[in-house]
Amino acid sequence: MQAAGWRNFKLVVAYEGTAYHGWQVQPNGITVQEVIQGALQRLTGAATVVHGSGRTDAGVHARGQVASFRSRTGMPTAELARGLNALLPADVRVRSLAEVEPGFHARKSARSKTYLYCIHNHPVADPFSRRFCWHLRRPLDAAAIIQAAGCLVGTHDFSSFKAADGETRSSVRTMFNVRCRRRGAYLLLLFKADGFLKNMVRVMVGTLVEIGAGRRPPAEMPAIIAAVDRRAAGRTAPPHGLFLRTVHY
Repeated sequence: MQAAGWRNFKLVVAYEGTAYHGWQVQPNGITVQEVIQGALQRLTGAATVVHGSGRTDAGVHARGQVASFRSRTGMPTAELARGLNALLPADVRVRSLAEVEPGFHARKSARSKTYLYCIHNHPVADPFSRRFCWHLRRPLDAAAIIQAAGCLVGTHDFSSFKAADGETRSSVRTMFNVRCRRRGAYLLLLFKADGFLKNMVRVMVGTLVEIGAGRRPPAEMPAIIAAVDRRAAGRTAPPHGLFLRTVHY
């Protein structure tokens, strides 16, 4: 139950992650959570904890990160959103801000998330997409990637795709959908699941790229999953091609 005078807010935030050490506050560098909390304190005069739907790693971007916070501010939501955007750096933007029911929590209320990974697959790098796409010169076989990606759908132990230092109670997740789309020289990979382990999308992408490049057959993917061993999967794709696209409630 929410105490009298407290209001609960939901933010949808977009950010370019290039300059940040990820979402969560940490001692070794500036983070997105830190700059939002700082802007809120300047705006409302009170220290405020902002809860994100999940962490994004250093260099990872977001189009639809969701966050929530509680505040006693009397400011209207539209004024609060304008004030935050006026105080935030240009690479972080509040796309929407709404007052929500007391029980809403950005992380605990989330049902699933969709991540997008962008690959620029062309002999010549595009200087205008270098911060947002993994550039790969050699052609990738999209059909092989699609075949292998289909094996990821379902409920599995995704330990093979988890960072070595990733700490979770369980590595079992349900992947609802994996899509691969080619848009000219760009290959877009979308992953929707009920949750993701540390570096999970990036390791899956790195493995799928090895398959698309012909270094592994698509038929190897079930064995990679079954191994529940990070050494069975491919390299970790770089962070700058990854976007948290949507959080579903």
